[in-house]
Amino acid sequence: MKFLCIEDHPLILLGLKMVFAEFYPRAAVSHAETFPNALAVLEQECFDLAVLDIDIPGGENVRMMKMLRERQAGLPILIHSAFDEKVYALPYLQAGADGFISKQAPQEEFLNAVQAILDHGRYVSYDVQQIFLSSFTDMSGRTTGGNPIVTLSPRERRVMQLMTEGKWTKEIAAIMNLKENTISTYKRRIYDKMEVKDPIELSKKIALFR
Repeated sequence: MKFLCIEDHPLILLGLKMVFAEFYPRAAVSHAETFPNALAVLEQECFDLAVLDIDIPGGENVRMMKMLRERQAGLPILIHSAFDEKVYALPYLQAGADGFISKQAPQEEFLNAVQAILDHGRYVSYDVQQIFLSSFTDMSGRTTGGNPIVTLSPRERRVMQLMTEGKWTKEIAAIMNLKENTISTYKRRIYDKMEVKDPIELSKKIALFR
């Protein structure tokens, strides 16, 4: 069995390798610290499961599922993310991911997700299942709109995440090591794509997909 961890945080990567070594001792574990590197690895070998951090450097938003499977058809993909699963799980599952699990989830839940996908199934938490159902139909059974978060770039998603944590433009710029006017540009793009005018409307819009 072969696992590919697409993860750029050293401690998270170490943790994944330790978990796989303990519970799948005969498995081979490879890793890629950028998305282009992951594509290059898949040009050379095939894997039983890819564990993907959606905030990976060089990432391509929800297009990553299609791009990975262009290198290996049918590759099982488990999203392993620090982003709020109630906001981000749905667009990635709709794009073809086989599962979505939070980096805050306990080890047992992570292993359950891995095993479910290896058994040719899918994995999402109960809360995400409910959101998945409600995103398609309202109380009258009518189809509802899609999730606009899917249109955001990785950096725009990161900026939005920090905005929802109450960070100011100057703080976000310092955290992301970018200029304040660059952050302001990202914020305008986020408002346009989410079709809101200010942080209050943004918070309300995000809440619709929770």
